[in-house]
Amino acid sequence: MKEIEIKAKLVNREGIMERLKALDCVFGPMIKQEDIVYVKNVGSLKEFCANDVFLRIRVNDNKKVFFTLKKRDGNLEATEHEVEISSKGEMEQALFLMGYREAVQVNKTRVKTHFDGCEICIDEVEDLGSFIEMEKLTETGDVKTIQEEMFKFFESIGVKREDRVFLGYDILMLQKREQTI
Repeated sequence: MKEIEIKAKLVNREGIMERLKALDCVFGPMIKQEDIVYVKNVGSLKEFCANDVFLRIRVNDNKKVFFTLKKRDGNLEATEHEVEISSKGEMEQALFLMGYREAVQVNKTRVKTHFDGCEICIDEVEDLGSFIEMEKLTETGDVKTIQEEMFKFFESIGVKREDRVFLGYDILMLQKREQTI
């Protein structure tokens, strides 16, 4: 299954959420997520991006734990496999034995809704700010066409094209880290 995603900086969080509610979108509860990304080559942003496989352990609300493998096919486009696991610590030790190391941690609060077969997330990312994401899981279709259709929807609810973000939170965090060094 391929995950196709778009993302934008969220300038007017409450206004966008109101527009989504007007489209009959129902938001789920706020979730606190702790994401830790593991790769084989850790170091600079350039070294991080040179990896072909990115592994993540996500803890939702200090309870449910998920292990995700992403093989990036492009910016905000990846082949993804995810499974719920019972132990963050045991999975982390297995990753270390396989040669993976912690690269970056991303902490956020997220609320989700759905529209037209897509998941929409409103995120408040620690040290980065507010964002909106839209994801579609598919096995077919042209990625660029699907992303453009999704962004036209964003524009219809008031998200501006100049606020579009083409990088994942992990890369944004690493960019910020390198700028402060």
